[in-house]
Amino acid sequence: MSSKTISTLLIEDNPGDRRLIREMLAEASSMTFDVRYADRLQAAVEYLSQNRVDVILLDLGLPDSQGLETLKKVYAQASELPIVVLTGLNDEMIGVQAVNEGAQDYLIKGQVDTHLLCRAVRYALERKQAEQRERRLQLQLNLSNRLASLGLMVEGIAHEINNPLTSVIGFAQMLAYDDIPESAREDARRISDNAQRVADIMKNLLTFARQQKLQRTYVNANDLVLAALEMRGQPIKDSNISVTTRLDSALPPTMADASLLQQAFLNLIVNAETEMKLAHGKGNLLIMTEQTSDMIQISFTDDGPGIAPANLVHLFDPFFSTRGVGQGAGLGLSVCYGIVTEHNGRIDVKSQLGQGSVFTVELPVVAE
Repeated sequence: MSSKTISTLLIEDNPGDRRLIREMLAEASSMTFDVRYADRLQAAVEYLSQNRVDVILLDLGLPDSQGLETLKKVYAQASELPIVVLTGLNDEMIGVQAVNEGAQDYLIKGQVDTHLLCRAVRYALERKQAEQRERRLQLQLNLSNRLASLGLMVEGIAHEINNPLTSVIGFAQMLAYDDIPESAREDARRISDNAQRVADIMKNLLTFARQQKLQRTYVNANDLVLAALEMRGQPIKDSNISVTTRLDSALPPTMADASLLQQAFLNLIVNAETEMKLAHGKGNLLIMTEQTSDMIQISFTDDGPGIAPANLVHLFDPFFSTRGVGQGAGLGLSVCYGIVTEHNGRIDVKSQLGQGSVFTVELPVVAE
C-alpha cells in the first residue's frame, strides 16, 4: 500500500482542523496521500460525482448538514468507498453510531496523531476491500445457484420444444417446394424462417444451460478478441463507437472452444455497443487482456448509461432485458455466462448508473 498514492477527500469546514489533518497526512512515512478538501456537503457530493477517491475523511458537523445525516448523504453518493468519521471530544457515541451506519471507523479530534490517522485509513481500506470481496462472492454464489436451477428447467423445455419444432421446419421446407400457389409457398417460407428463429433461440438457451460439448484446442484470447472485433467492425463504426485495445502480448495460450469464446466476446461487445448507442448515440469501448496468477482476464469497459443495482442480480438471467420490445431477446449475457462457466471460468460486472460498466471474464490457463 505504501507504493500507491492514496487519493483522499477531506470533508471539513474548520480551517484549523483541516490544516492539522493535512499536516499529519504529509508526515506519514509509510503511506503517501493526495489530499483534496471540501468545506460543504454539497461541494463534497459534487466532487465525488466527478472524481475518483480512495478514502473519505468526514467531519459530521458541516454548515449545510449535521450529525449522522451528513454520513448518510455521503454514503448514498459513495457507498463503495471507505469513510473515516471525525468527531468532537463529546461525540464518541455518534462515532459508534456512524460505524453502524456504514463508516469504517471514527476518530476523535484532539486525540489523533499521525500514527492513529494512518492506521485508521489503512484498516478502513482493507476492511472495505474485504467487504466488497465477500459481497461479490455472495452475489456470485446466489447467481450460480439460481442459474443452475434455471439451467435444469431450460434443458427440459428445450427437449420438449425441439422435437415438434424439427417437424415444423422440415414440413414447411417440403411444402415450399410442392406444386402450390406462389402466395402459399411464401407463407411456407415464413413458417420455416420463424421456426428456425425459435430453433436458434433454443440453441442459445442450451448454450446457457451448458449442454454443448466443448471442442477444445489451443487458443489465444487476444486472437479471439480481435476476431470478434473484426466481425463487428462496420456496425461499431456506424454507431460512432471508438474502440481501444490493450492486449497483453505475453498472454499464454489455453485449451478452450474458440468458436464459443469468440461468441461470448462478440456478445459482450454487441451489448456494450448497443447500450452506448441507445444512451447517447456514441461511446468508447476499452478491451484489455492480462494474466493474473493462473487466470486469463479479459475486460470490456464502456462509458454507457450504467446498470441499476436492482438489475445487476438478474443481468445473466435468460430473457432478462431492460430494453424495449424488439431490441433484443435478453439472451446475449446469459449465453456468455453459460459459455464462460462451461470453461470453468467466471464472469463479473461492475457498474454504476451514469458511469458505464465493466464486464470481466476470467478463464483458467489450461495447458492440456
